[in-house]
Amino acid sequence: MADDHRPLTDAAPPVLNKGGKGPRIAILGAGFSGMGMAIRLRQEGFENFVIYEKADEVGGTWRENVYPGVACDVPSHLYSFSFAPNPRWSRRFSPGGEIWDYMKACARKYDLYPRIAFGRTVTAIRHDGSEWTVAFKDGPSVTADYVVSGLGGLHEPNIPDFPGIGSFGGPVFHTARWRADVDLTGKRVAVIGSAASAVQVVPEIAGKVAHLDLYQRTPNWVMPRQSYAYPKWLQGLFGKLPLLARAYRGFYFTLMEWRFAAFHKNENYVKNMVRKTFAKHLEEQVQDPDLRAKLTPDYEVGCKRILISDNYLAAVQKDNVDIVTEGIAAITETGVKTKDGRDRAADVIVLATGFKPFDILESIEVAGPSGRNLREIWKDGIAAHRTVMAPGFPNFFMLLGPNSGLGHNSVVLMIEAQVNYVIDLMRRAGEGGLIEPRREAARAYDDRIQRALQDRVWAGRCGAWYVDEKGRNFTLYPHNVRTYLKEMKRPDFSEYSVRAAAR
Repeated sequence: MADDHRPLTDAAPPVLNKGGKGPRIAILGAGFSGMGMAIRLRQEGFENFVIYEKADEVGGTWRENVYPGVACDVPSHLYSFSFAPNPRWSRRFSPGGEIWDYMKACARKYDLYPRIAFGRTVTAIRHDGSEWTVAFKDGPSVTADYVVSGLGGLHEPNIPDFPGIGSFGGPVFHTARWRADVDLTGKRVAVIGSAASAVQVVPEIAGKVAHLDLYQRTPNWVMPRQSYAYPKWLQGLFGKLPLLARAYRGFYFTLMEWRFAAFHKNENYVKNMVRKTFAKHLEEQVQDPDLRAKLTPDYEVGCKRILISDNYLAAVQKDNVDIVTEGIAAITETGVKTKDGRDRAADVIVLATGFKPFDILESIEVAGPSGRNLREIWKDGIAAHRTVMAPGFPNFFMLLGPNSGLGHNSVVLMIEAQVNYVIDLMRRAGEGGLIEPRREAARAYDDRIQRALQDRVWAGRCGAWYVDEKGRNFTLYPHNVRTYLKEMKRPDFSEYSVRAAAR
């Protein structure tokens, strides 16, 4: 889908119409989740909705992450809406800018722009027993019958609180807040973190900087990316033969599902194949045995996110690149001091330190009719019934909520399943009703999810962000996507209570 600019208009910002046709639905965020919700609502005949977006454009993750080399690690034909295929993907794994263009094209195709209120940062969501009030940092509050959070689980950058970080004399920024105005050419750069974003950004900047120190806490399982360009004739064929494009998408879905076996605790063919592929990739690209040892994980494959790259291992072997495995003691005015007492000079510090899982509660207050805050309830463990709702918070839905993350396939598939499930719940409650999961049903579902997670490699306590300090995994789904799609095909309404809203 080719991109063109969103036309500027003088139209008034969209509003939720009390007394209008259908329930008022406030959607938070204009990323894949929020857009997917809005598109399906429109297809199902719901028109009284508004997307509230903090920025000035759609795109979510793919609008915010513009660091050099940013790309998706799921094949593009699968990392897209099933109802809006794009036959013109340029590569097997398309760059971030191309995904952002796709999302803007979808917003135009489905006429979403008139239904988006840009520049609206949510600060609080409170229910009074009748309706939700959504408060913003920038603008008047609104009332709604339903609130759908499309903010996802990875929203706020994780900024480590290193001693002295405020004293550093040069620029410090997170990969998700990339400073395009900072020219790295000829600079001494410290990249802190060596996981997903670092694997992408380091090869892009290593050739232009004077020196690069890569601070690695733990090595990663890095597999060959094997990305390739789609020739124009094949792109044209996908456009002319939609069934071929659908079959190609299906092929990748099946291939990615097959990989899920690597996350089982037990030994199996897939896990063994991943280890062999990693070892071969490392041996072919890294000749120095000491460096190879630095880059070899000592934890089970899959316990942390498996990364893919064709050029990362070559980049870290450049003469101007050092992998630093000593821990960071402090940030100084001139660079980084490691725990071995060495001061390493830097002009710029790049934080490739990931995100805070489900930080929604750090910046947004979510209070139910009882007055209790979701932040308080989640202190004992973050959980959501069927990954989309919490007891005590009627008509509040979370897309890509707790335990709906994946390590092997496309989260867009999860979003679409959740969107359809949420619409079924809305239809059940109707315009004047309140629906929420029964506490016993939510507890039973969470117990089942947590039991299944114990049979996965993520229970290995390897320090992955998937797991909290108590060892509870509140991020990932313990089964394959096929199982999730089957479970989310239609709600079991016996798990929910429905009542009339107070008036």
